[in-house]
Amino acid sequence: PTWKMGKKVTIDSATLMNKGLEVIEAKWFFNIPVSKIEIVIHPQSYVHSMVQFIDGTILAQISEHDMKIPIQYALFYPNRAINNFSRLELTKIGQLTFKKPNFNKFPCIKLAYQAIEIGGIYLGYF
Repeated sequence: PTWKMGKKVTIDSATLMNKGLEVIEAKWFFNIPVSKIEIVIHPQSYVHSMVQFIDGTILAQISEHDMKIPIQYALFYPNRAINNFSRLELTKIGQLTFKKPNFNKFPCIKLAYQAIEIGGIYLGYF
């Protein structure tokens, strides 16, 4: 974790359980096949989401280490709302890095995919 969170969210983030939950959310909220969902680890925590289009271009939602903006966008979607949140200065953050997750080191990710395959009540337990 790169910012202060509650106890459960901190554990979910450190174990990548949150990434498993995000796969489940993407599948159900956007009706996307699991085979089209890729987990990407971004250690700097500026990129909150990315979508790759059929032409190969990627649209990323990038903001400060704060979930206020992504949450605000979700609440007002498809509109953007004025806010007084701190602004990200791209020239100050330097390089953005991305990595593939280690499924052996973080077994919670595998559990999420298994819960999706089995379905039903298993998703509720995850």
